[in-house]
Amino acid sequence: MWDEIWDVIVIGAGMAGIAAARELLRAQLSVVVLEARNRIGGRIWTLRDFCDEPVEAGAEFVHGRKSGIWPEIRRAGLDVRASAPILRSAFNLGGATRWLPWILVHPETWACAGMRRGIARNGPPDLSVREFIEKRGYRGRARILAEMTFLQHLPGGGNDVGVLGMVEDGVLDLQTRRNYRIVGGFDSLPRALADGLDIRLDCPVDAVFWDSEAVRLRLRNGRELEARAAISTLPVGVVRSGTVRFVPPLPQSKQWALAWVEMGPVLKLLLRFQEPFWPGWMEKLECGTGPINLYWSVFRGADGASPVLMAYCTGPRAAELSVVSEQEAAEIAIADLQRLFPKADPRRMLVTCRRIDWTRDPFAAGGYTFLRPGGLRARACLRAADTGMLFWAGAATEQQPIAEIVEAAYRSGLRAAAEVRAALERAGEPRSSARR
Repeated sequence: MWDEIWDVIVIGAGMAGIAAARELLRAQLSVVVLEARNRIGGRIWTLRDFCDEPVEAGAEFVHGRKSGIWPEIRRAGLDVRASAPILRSAFNLGGATRWLPWILVHPETWACAGMRRGIARNGPPDLSVREFIEKRGYRGRARILAEMTFLQHLPGGGNDVGVLGMVEDGVLDLQTRRNYRIVGGFDSLPRALADGLDIRLDCPVDAVFWDSEAVRLRLRNGRELEARAAISTLPVGVVRSGTVRFVPPLPQSKQWALAWVEMGPVLKLLLRFQEPFWPGWMEKLECGTGPINLYWSVFRGADGASPVLMAYCTGPRAAELSVVSEQEAAEIAIADLQRLFPKADPRRMLVTCRRIDWTRDPFAAGGYTFLRPGGLRARACLRAADTGMLFWAGAATEQQPIAEIVEAAYRSGLRAAAEVRAALERAGEPRSSARR
């Protein structure tokens, strides 16, 4: 057993955990961060061995100029590159690949024009995306476009995702924001925030013993640690899997929330080519049909950069590519690109491919979460401070400004740190002095 008793233990060195730990350290509290992986960042994971430039295997974008993480980016001195405006997007609704304005002026898609107003009028009871689309009577291209609008970025199928939950999560607002990439790799940001923190890698937690006075953790290697308080940033998929045991069991409010906040599959295929075969103006290609949700040109606008396409899959499409081999997944994507660009020869130009499947990651157990129909307020129950001196953070617990983005994780860490500080102040002097 380690001989320290800390003020606070933080479980997880992703953006939420690092943000929380830094705030607590600034408050003169002794803090240790336990990370199951051999790296920090969680679902921020930058690859530097795929091509000459950093490529994101996990979170990729800073969403919008008003993101709450911009001050941290500037403080760390990180360079960013803006993505192209949405008019640089191509769409495929079946048939030919078209530039976005063509899609918007096509008569078959006009039925979608009032979709946002329809969502606003759709009060309780909550409907699934499929129920909402059928209720609105969308057909043909309008139905495909509606499904893309709802589900393109969510890891669930039409029967799984609740419409009101999407509104509560702010998901539709995500599509109106301009995106930015951190040029040197997104992992540069958590590394900058983690400077000076005590982070222990390769330390997966086996059990969490919590009560109203303290928290004790047992690691898989048998070691035990104790703290006056702890913050869990464990992903929902991990908590639901039971690989980490909570003693006593989590209260019914948490169990209810875990049933309604669903962790879904997300998969990326990185495809590097000898030369680009897609239009130079195209930043993104969204697909209403086929095995891939969307493609984007990772380094469009960066001079001399490698021609890399990111094939991005969520929900049922990700699940289908997860059960085949990496080589088979690459073949499926190449065949799809041949369909989308019939005059090109992507198979001949492919240099290498890599699959990143977050469902297979035991420390994530999925990509990110969405709310099932009827799951309103479930995220509030997840983050509620109702488990003694055990507190909760992570992107799944926060909906400001948008659920399940890096900024949400960051904000959740700040919020949990404030909750811990208040609880420790109420508790008074520690039972044992922590080594600082």
